[in-house]
Amino acid sequence: MAFRNIMLYGGGGSNIGHHILQALAADSTFCATVLARESSKTVFPASVRVVKVPDDFPHADLVRAMAGQDVVICAPQENQENILEAALEARVPRFYPSEWGMDNADPKNQEMSPVFKSKAKMASYLQSKENATFSWTAIATSIWLDWALDNISIGIDSFAHKVEYWQNGTHSPSMTTLAYAAQAVVASLKHPEATRNQRIFVSPFEVSQREIVEMLEELQGVKYDVSHVPGDIIERTHARIAGGDMKAVAVTIAAGVLLSEYHADFVTSGKTPLIESIADMPSLGVHEVLAAWVEGHPKSD
Repeated sequence: MAFRNIMLYGGGGSNIGHHILQALAADSTFCATVLARESSKTVFPASVRVVKVPDDFPHADLVRAMAGQDVVICAPQENQENILEAALEARVPRFYPSEWGMDNADPKNQEMSPVFKSKAKMASYLQSKENATFSWTAIATSIWLDWALDNISIGIDSFAHKVEYWQNGTHSPSMTTLAYAAQAVVASLKHPEATRNQRIFVSPFEVSQREIVEMLEELQGVKYDVSHVPGDIIERTHARIAGGDMKAVAVTIAAGVLLSEYHADFVTSGKTPLIESIADMPSLGVHEVLAAWVEGHPKSD
């Protein structure tokens, strides 16, 4: 079937949901609806229908809100279970969980990060609900490079011009941008059969920390101070999490990207299917991403 009516939960702010909404609103193929809380003050594009429900997301209200939708996309993990159960009752044909990461089906990844484990649990539940009228699509984007630089989340501090290398900075994982990831979602919606009950991988380029730093040094005209993460970083991080330090969870996400054993290099490690093999995607190069980031952050010069 062709998808027309798309409902998005989590379309505010500046993260992936915002970018998905912008991509949907720009494509006349779809009729986009935002699911929002009654208390939300976000101003959405005029072309987008907005349906508000009480802030505690009553099940019956969610089911009514989803009537007639072909797809429900859940951008954040927050309230995802409630959104899914309502989608199932409303007989929505396709559900997109809050994935946006690695190969969460890999047991090694699940063991390493509680974030990946949680997303794998959701994928397993979706698989248990597969039938002739209900399906799912998960989009594995690895890390958004623009977001990662803003949040200093892959060991590169582009503001202070410092880098902390993982595995000497030589592993080259797949990376993308928020906008490209959103385009991948829209592209996948146009290929419902090829993306049915699939984790779709996104990889416009693979690049190492060292390559990123070399380009940033050129673009910013500075030399980066270099250090290295300790070899026992995973053990130390798991101990912190076990002790209740949930801030350490962010370290497990960086590890999933920057350590080769977790196979975030989607093309090199043979992850399939790739969105680039399913749909026509625009070309995207790491240098242009970095150049745009530097231009947009003059204080980092």
